[in-house]
Amino acid sequence: MPMDAGIFNLCCIILVMNILGQLRLIYIVSIKITPMEKQILIFRWHTEGVSPVIGVILMLFLTILLAGITVSSVYGGDAALSLSKAPMALIEVEYVEGGVRNYPTYVQYKENFLYLEHMVGDPLQIGSTKIIISGEGSSYEGVVPHGTRHYGEVSINYASLLFEGKKSVYASRNPDISDGAWSAGEKLILNGDDAINGSIFSTVSVDINGVPNTANHYGLKEDSMVTIKIFDKESQCIISEFECVVTPVD
Repeated sequence: MPMDAGIFNLCCIILVMNILGQLRLIYIVSIKITPMEKQILIFRWHTEGVSPVIGVILMLFLTILLAGITVSSVYGGDAALSLSKAPMALIEVEYVEGGVRNYPTYVQYKENFLYLEHMVGDPLQIGSTKIIISGEGSSYEGVVPHGTRHYGEVSINYASLLFEGKKSVYASRNPDISDGAWSAGEKLILNGDDAINGSIFSTVSVDINGVPNTANHYGLKEDSMVTIKIFDKESQCIISEFECVVTPVD
C-alpha cells in the first residue's frame, strides 16, 4: 500500500533533521495492521553521527534542490523558456572589403561591404537579430558635410536586420530576407552607407573612439582585422562570432 503524503512529508522532515545533526536516523520499520490496513512507522535513533562524507553530499543535494526551487519561483520559468528559444545557426563571412577615405586610397563609405551567408540551422528573425562590428576604421562626427571625419576604433551596431531605419538600397541588396527571416542558403549584404544620414530613426548606429554623435556611416581600414558578432535579442544569446581581414577595394 503506498505511503500517504503526510507520512512522506514526515520522513522528509526527519531526513533534513538527520542531515543537520539534530537526529540520527537508523532505520524505519513499517508495520501493517489488519484489517484496518494502516501503516505505523517506528523510528529508531542513536547518538552516533553518520559519515561526514554522506552528510556533505546530502547537504549539497539539498542546497541545489532549494536553489532550483528558488530560481523557479522567482523567474517563473522564463529563464528556461528563454534558453529554449535561442536559435542555432552556422553563419559564414564570405569576405569583407573596404577602406577609409584617406591617402592614398580615398575609399568612400558606400564602397565598404560585408558579405555573410547563413549556411545551416534555424531561421533568424530579422527583427530580433542584431549585428555588432568592431575594429579600426572611420566615421563622420556630425552631419555630412558639416562635421569632422574621425579615424580609430569604430563600433557599428545593426540594431536589427529590418528594412526600416535604413536606406532603401539596403532592401534591394537583401531580397533574401524580405520574408522576415534569414534562412539557410540566404545571403546578407551590409554596407558602410546603410544608415539614414544622421537620423534618430536609423537602426544602424556608429561610434568612433567612443564618440556616439556620428552620421552613422562607416569605413573599415584595409588589411585590418574586424570582429563580427551576431546576437539573438530575444534570448540575449550570441549566435556567431568571427574575425575577418578587410580586403582593400580594387
